[in-house]
Amino acid sequence: MAAEPPALNCATPQESARVRDFYQANPGTMPAIAARRVNLAETKVVSSLPAAHAVSTAGKHFGDIWNVMTSWKKATFLIMKGANVFEVESGIAPVKPSKTSQYQNIEYTQPLRGHLRPDQYASIYAVAIPGKDGAMARGVLFYDADGNSVFGAFMSGEGPTPPAEELAKFDTVMKLIRSEGAVCPATDAAP
Repeated sequence: MAAEPPALNCATPQESARVRDFYQANPGTMPAIAARRVNLAETKVVSSLPAAHAVSTAGKHFGDIWNVMTSWKKATFLIMKGANVFEVESGIAPVKPSKTSQYQNIEYTQPLRGHLRPDQYASIYAVAIPGKDGAMARGVLFYDADGNSVFGAFMSGEGPTPPAEELAKFDTVMKLIRSEGAVCPATDAAP
């Protein structure tokens, strides 16, 4: 595996205040949209969220985190490319190292398939963002060294709340990420 990417893009106290003000006026906004509206790297937005709503770790922990996520019944994968947003609902299949490249290949057992480069992920965040009417967006976001989203996997959002057993699986991911050590210091910003 390649060396850990250097930059982590943590928010300054002033940037965290901008994010806090934004979320007070716009609850439930996805981090990618918030980042565009406050003109910050997406990792600066998620690093501004309080510990109750976001936890982070270095990208080198991808394998352990992904393995736990494979227990989820389904996820909505959020992939942004330029101004385009792709949402793909799928179970989460295990990954295996490629025999011919640096990719981690997603096994062909679910609709979402692909080839990942977790050695290029600088940070991983699990977020639980409160929205309107008690809704909660729960997801795991993977970021590159520039603070840009590689992709995210959401368990819930605008639709119905997942059953308790699925929410417990998300909580397990949050606990695992928290146990690996944060990439940015905690803030007191409230979403």
